[in-house]
Amino acid sequence: MPKLNLKLTTFLCFIAVAVFLLLYYQNFYPLEALEKTIYATGLRVGTSKPMNTPRVVLIGIDDKSLSDFGSWPWPRSLIADMVKLVKESGARVIGLNLPLVEEQEGEGLKEFRSFHHKFYTYPFTQRETQVRDWVEENLLKSEERLDFDGKLARSVREAGNVILPLLGSYSGRNRNVLDLEKALLSRNSLKEEGLSKSLRESVSVKRLFFPFPLLARVSKGFGYRFPLLKRNMHENSCAMFAAYKNYLIPSFLLRIELAYLGKKPLQVSAGDDEIRAGPMRIPLFKGKMLVRFPRVGEGPPAYSFSDVLKKGGKLYALRGKIVLIGFTHRQSKVLITPFSSRISEIELFALALENILNKSYLVRPVHAPYVEALGLLVIGILVSLFFPRVGGGARLAWTIGLCAFILFSGFALLSISGIWIKTSYTASCVAVIFAVTSAGRLYGEGRDSRISAETNKLIGLSFQNHGLFDVAFDHYRKLPLDREAKELIYDLGLEYESRGMFKKALSAYEYINKGGGFRDLDERIARLQELEKSPTIPERPQAEGPVPTEYPAARELSRVGRYQILETLGRGSMGLVYKALDPKINRLVAIKTIRFSDEFDEEVIQEIKERFFREAEVAGKLSHTSIVTIYDMGEDEDLTYMAMEYLEGEDLEKFVNKKNLLPVEKVLHVVASIAEALDFAHSSGVIHRDIKPANVMLLKTGGVKVTDFGIAKAISGSRTKTGVILGTPNYMSPEQIMGHKIDHRSDIFSLGVLFFQLLCGELPFKGDNLSALLYQITQVKHPPLWHYNSKIPKICEQIIDKALAKDPKQRFQNAGELARVLRVLISKIEEARRKYPAKKQRARSQ
Repeated sequence: MPKLNLKLTTFLCFIAVAVFLLLYYQNFYPLEALEKTIYATGLRVGTSKPMNTPRVVLIGIDDKSLSDFGSWPWPRSLIADMVKLVKESGARVIGLNLPLVEEQEGEGLKEFRSFHHKFYTYPFTQRETQVRDWVEENLLKSEERLDFDGKLARSVREAGNVILPLLGSYSGRNRNVLDLEKALLSRNSLKEEGLSKSLRESVSVKRLFFPFPLLARVSKGFGYRFPLLKRNMHENSCAMFAAYKNYLIPSFLLRIELAYLGKKPLQVSAGDDEIRAGPMRIPLFKGKMLVRFPRVGEGPPAYSFSDVLKKGGKLYALRGKIVLIGFTHRQSKVLITPFSSRISEIELFALALENILNKSYLVRPVHAPYVEALGLLVIGILVSLFFPRVGGGARLAWTIGLCAFILFSGFALLSISGIWIKTSYTASCVAVIFAVTSAGRLYGEGRDSRISAETNKLIGLSFQNHGLFDVAFDHYRKLPLDREAKELIYDLGLEYESRGMFKKALSAYEYINKGGGFRDLDERIARLQELEKSPTIPERPQAEGPVPTEYPAARELSRVGRYQILETLGRGSMGLVYKALDPKINRLVAIKTIRFSDEFDEEVIQEIKERFFREAEVAGKLSHTSIVTIYDMGEDEDLTYMAMEYLEGEDLEKFVNKKNLLPVEKVLHVVASIAEALDFAHSSGVIHRDIKPANVMLLKTGGVKVTDFGIAKAISGSRTKTGVILGTPNYMSPEQIMGHKIDHRSDIFSLGVLFFQLLCGELPFKGDNLSALLYQITQVKHPPLWHYNSKIPKICEQIIDKALAKDPKQRFQNAGELARVLRVLISKIEEARRKYPAKKQRARSQ
């Protein structure tokens, strides 16, 4: 994936991680639904063992009971009879989860009590006193039979083990606590220990509604019953306490549990994450207990209110048990369990009580949200950095593996250890990052294919212009075979034909024909096939690489023009370089020779010679201390020569070897001198085009001379016989490779390459073959300099980065600017060197 696309994709992945963190804290419904599915599945596996002997029994006011006794509210005498029956059956605790706030006084009872009051205050005579007492006694008995509230209160008092619910409201104004309420709350309050202010506020109620006073006074205790906020609630937990003014009231089910264990509320401490009562510990999460649900049909035993009451007599199944009396009819089943079954509130209480009694807890650690968020963040960042750097198959395998591992980890923790950790957000985040990186890869590949096609086209044209027809053909074959590609390959075929390479021309035409007919292909293919069969027409080969030109030995070549050859100095890219003597003025010179007939086709030799002399003439007018002086040029038979200033020194080829690098300060001096020479040449309208180590001389005196001005331009764009690219690809600028019009900034790029190589002994752009090298130069950013030499100053790397920018507009805009920066840097280094000994001397004196 290209670097720019890689950065963009990684950035988008980081955004996805941030979005999922936000969704996590917002409890995003679709992911919460997925979490509930994992939760339910874990519970199914975790509760596959049969339940212990149940210690909670339900007596439900079901649809049958409502049918038998009528719709609610019932006469409280029925409830009183049930409480009496349950107590006689040996129930240890009775939880009466029914609304008993208001007194139930019918009109008949009111009239009866009014008559009774009038009768009692009537002035009877003494003779009538005996009759009055008899009537009074019977009135009292009748009133007692009609007073169902009183009957219920007597049953509750006689049972001595009935827990009643407290109702409340989260709205309305606070009111003063009555003396009776204060006494009741004092006996039914928990101790606070480690309860956070935020949690206390979240469970605070504004008003409480007690059972009617007569009943409230005789009950064993109270517990707060949280209101159901809506129907069809997905509920998997029970709140364990509520706050009212200065009191912390146990929930209805917790108060029942304490009564069963024989503990008073004041003996119990409540905090954010647990409830403690001696050795008993109930784990909580934000004040709630998570309920472990059994499989459907395996809950506590339940009986119909109607059946129990009609049967009468003791029900021995209730002995020693907690008996919960409440609604279980169809309309009351408003809670949806993780198994998608519906239960009533009293059934949820029963399951929670069984969990506590069996110590079958589900635990959600208090720090779970932080661990989950941190896990999401860490895994998300790691995956965001990793996925864009791997292939599609590996990325898919990692995604499936990671998601499966994350989800299974949460599932295993829940089913085996009873610990609930949310994993759906992290798994979903990984899946979304996979989608983002895959989309980014698809977009990048499409974009890369377009860039690659353009690159192959331009590189192919460049190779074709330099006579490398076979290499150009290889690049053209990488293009989609559309009309433009056919046009390019067709022109290449004509080039092959013009040079007598008929087999290769035929291959080019046949390749085009695979994509359908084009121009006169059929005629050309037929003609070339006939030629191929003819033994009299030979195929003229095209060399695949540079073929060395044989020149006469130095001893055989004693004179060039008027110059007397003394010795051979070396071989250039197109000929030999000699040390010679100018006999006219007895001056040593360097003679560079070129035999154009060995390098170029006959039809272009004259054109190249004329261009060569013209450019050499312009370069010869350059007069600068760091530019080699050209004295003369001419021809000797078929040998073209150039007489130049003779230099005592070595070219920079010696100093780009890792084992023989120049000191950094010396490199800065050398590059600054080259930049100044280039700036002078550029101001005179001359572009070098071939800056490389072999074309820069380091003199014995320490000076620098740049050679070969004008030669590169004279021969650029001309096709050689051997197919050699006349110019050094490693140092070419991107625009030079792509065949675009170049200016002085191309030399700045080449100088940046040389600067890089002088500092670390490595080229910034490499490739296994020429095509790969040219792609690196045109499309890929160079590696950081510190990768090869960590001791190089950071400023040098910044200068090189600017010089090697792909876009000429982002480079130094002239060589003088680069030279000035380097001179300032050199002066800073020299200034620091002057100051350092002074500091050292002061330190010694102290």
